[in-house]
Amino acid sequence: SDMKKQIGIQLPRQANPEAVAIRYSLELEALAPIADIIEVAADSPEEFAQGVRKMDAIITSWGFRIDAELINQLENCVVIGVGSVGVDMVDIEAATAAGIVVTNVPDVFIEEVADHAMMLLLASARRMKTMDRMSANDQWWSGRPLLNHTPRLMGQTLGLFAYGNVARCTARRAKAFGYDPYVSELIVSEDGVEPVSFEELLSRSDYVSVHAPHNEETHHSFSTHEFSLMQDTAMIINTARGPIIDEQALIEA
Repeated sequence: SDMKKQIGIQLPRQANPEAVAIRYSLELEALAPIADIIEVAADSPEEFAQGVRKMDAIITSWGFRIDAELINQLENCVVIGVGSVGVDMVDIEAATAAGIVVTNVPDVFIEEVADHAMMLLLASARRMKTMDRMSANDQWWSGRPLLNHTPRLMGQTLGLFAYGNVARCTARRAKAFGYDPYVSELIVSEDGVEPVSFEELLSRSDYVSVHAPHNEETHHSFSTHEFSLMQDTAMIINTARGPIIDEQALIEA
């Protein structure tokens, strides 16, 4: 068709048509001959479905899950582009059955998430939240006694659950702090890591950093049994997806 296509983008705020040209200037430079970008702000999945019903494509990375019920209402859509690594917010099977291709961006935010994992790990190891509260309450002399019972990072073991791009970047950062990194998948030797079983990962790690996608296989991978295998002093850092951890079991542990 010679008609211009329409690409709907799911927004975390009220749509502002005047800002589209500025917000998507680079995208429009490439798409201008063939497509228009239309922001779709909605307060419910039903409202979002109405907004994208006639769109030729959808771009999303947050917000309402694009499930089978929503997909079945799409009349013209041929592709759903997810602006993140994970695609769990789209029902892949339903999209495939409807003849819709689902794409992702496998190299987006790799360095940033690795930075975030290390930030959370360091903040946990150095009790940053507690220290901040102490300093705010003028308890300056309470910090050192607390840290006297906290081992330094040098020589601690970091376990990485899954070993994709983010985990590899996290491992490289961890080396600077003197970790012995252990991972649960076979990887190339130049990363200086050792593949171990999941049970050994849990029992040996002083810190466990989660980097797996969320799917049926990884749902609640960390639950009552897994926490029972971990050291009492261990910390778990999750920059992946929340449901990989059984939250109630975590609280009880």
